[in-house]
Amino acid sequence: MKKALLTIYLLAFLAFLAGCGGGSIVLGRTDGAVLASQYSTISDDNISQASLNNMEENAAVMQAVQLGQNYNVLLLRTFQSGIFREFANFSSGPFELDMIGGNVALNYVSETAETAAENIVGHIAITFDDGPHPVLTPLLLDALEERGILATFFLLGWAVDSNPDIVARMYEAGHSIGNHSYRHPRFTDISRQRIVDEIEHTNNAILAATGSLPTLLRPPYGARNNTVLDVARQMDMSVVLWSVDPRDWDHRNALLVSENIINYASDGSVVLLHDIHETSIEAAILAIDALIERGYVFVTVEELFSLSELTLQAGEVYRSIYHSIGASQ
Repeated sequence: MKKALLTIYLLAFLAFLAGCGGGSIVLGRTDGAVLASQYSTISDDNISQASLNNMEENAAVMQAVQLGQNYNVLLLRTFQSGIFREFANFSSGPFELDMIGGNVALNYVSETAETAAENIVGHIAITFDDGPHPVLTPLLLDALEERGILATFFLLGWAVDSNPDIVARMYEAGHSIGNHSYRHPRFTDISRQRIVDEIEHTNNAILAATGSLPTLLRPPYGARNNTVLDVARQMDMSVVLWSVDPRDWDHRNALLVSENIINYASDGSVVLLHDIHETSIEAAILAIDALIERGYVFVTVEELFSLSELTLQAGEVYRSIYHSIGASQ
């Protein structure tokens, strides 16, 4: 009940600002999350006239009430809209509440280019293997779009053939698309011709869905040898592995996987995830939001290396901007 009253007091103060001809306040993500947690404990039934009467016994709030003509409407509309919960779930930055005539509108606060650049501590490429999944990948794309995040997807050819519309959506959104083979065999256990077939069939599937051929290759399991690299070189493809493996395919625990990403990712990292597990999607969102708060920016693999003025070479192997490796390493 104390939380409920505290929240109501705060909203009455917002009403005071609204009653003064309209106005706005800016709240950071942490403040919004706190308000969301308080909001989630309050049902519409709790917003009774008795609660408002109790609130009016507080002199400070009473003054705000007297100056804010539309405080009842503001309170009810704010709770009913669930604006704080929406902010905590989906926003990655500060937001602004516009309050005019008892209405509440949420606007995200844009930073100037100079301010944003000052807050950047590093760049990270988050990558997803084994998709597209018909259900989970669209949910992931929704979350990435909400945050303005670009990722890199290493796709399986058979899944591309089954879900070309999802792949087209990825491409149109600006995500990077790479080749992860057609059926996910271990390249070091199959013939050279089979390696070529796996890569070509997947490239053709991606080309049919997007109109563009991929230039990035991630061999299944990261398995490679001189034959794999020679094929990649002949097909003008760079081999991209990863520097952060949270083992999402093994743990299937969103909190644990997200903690592994947050603890080990740093400037220049390439993070490995799989968009075929629900817990991996949850972990990705948790980690992305936390790392954005720390000042990291998420980019595609190509953008990551371009920012460091490094050019990806066909037939070469890359883990991060600080680590390119040969076939035997």
